[in-house]
Amino acid sequence: MKTELQRVLEAYRAMEPVKDVIHMIKTQFAVDQRWASLEFQAQVLQEVVNDPICDDFAPLRKYTYRFLKSYVDEIEAVHADVDDGLVEALMEFILNAKLVDDALNSEAMHHVSYTVPTADSSVVVTCRVASVFNEVGLKLWEAGWLLAEYVIAHKGDFHGRKVLELGAGVGFTGMVLACVCRCNRIVLTDYAPNVMQNLRYNVEINSSKFVCPAEVQTLDWETWQPTDHEDERPDVLLAGDCVYDVAAFPPMMHALQSFLGNDQGSTNQHPQRVAIFAATIRNQKTFQEFLDQLAVHRIDYVDITTSSLEKMGRQLFAYPNRDQIRICRLSRTVESTAQ
Repeated sequence: MKTELQRVLEAYRAMEPVKDVIHMIKTQFAVDQRWASLEFQAQVLQEVVNDPICDDFAPLRKYTYRFLKSYVDEIEAVHADVDDGLVEALMEFILNAKLVDDALNSEAMHHVSYTVPTADSSVVVTCRVASVFNEVGLKLWEAGWLLAEYVIAHKGDFHGRKVLELGAGVGFTGMVLACVCRCNRIVLTDYAPNVMQNLRYNVEINSSKFVCPAEVQTLDWETWQPTDHEDERPDVLLAGDCVYDVAAFPPMMHALQSFLGNDQGSTNQHPQRVAIFAATIRNQKTFQEFLDQLAVHRIDYVDITTSSLEKMGRQLFAYPNRDQIRICRLSRTVESTAQ
């Protein structure tokens, strides 16, 4: 059930910058400084800080501490009384963590949760992510968010299809698709053991919200050969923020070649296979090398960013660099055979 604090709650679950969340509270509830009233403070504590989803899948403790501390500081700055419950919650962090940086930074993993619109209403997708980003597969990347927005807006394109996600990482994009579209099945793949363990965990805690089968598989780009069984072979490939390391392009091209194969056309039973990539352009030379490799391997590249964004509309999730992300469709040219 949505409340007047719904947007604040969503921002808190997603660990949006504390200053932005506090600004949202002060702006949305500015009339008569309602945001600083004792009644409203108790409401924030009950509906946001003590949110049942955050109780089960907690954000970073340091984030919660900063949120509470910033909110209390703002209340005191206008000389308003601070709710006892809010003070107790803040003191609990001070007493338990003793404000030692190592104690607040000791969490290896934490959770972020996002509200995903569905045909009926919405669901919350939760991801466990690394608190220190020393492993690329244990965090959410910008293009993964955009690709999730893409599949929400284009879910009809995936209906009844067999979808495989390369480099799924924490699994956000694939899990969003599993929540909004009745695909034939979705396979989320990655490779590193710690990434795979976390990916399986994320799929497990969200599986009750899926409307189609979803599974996790280890996939090595260098050796992958899709099954010959047409009822199991994927016909749509997804990848978000996989185009960042030139050294990874040869195995990536092998995976694309293996997936696209030598299709000779499309039929109703076996549609032409297609890959949808979302890539953040951090280095133009790296992206150009990606395009060059596609050309060498005779893989067609079509930039569909503009048309996709028009259909997608407003940004659903809070993430940076949206204007630096390209969405592209990759396929194999269908050539007619001389008779």
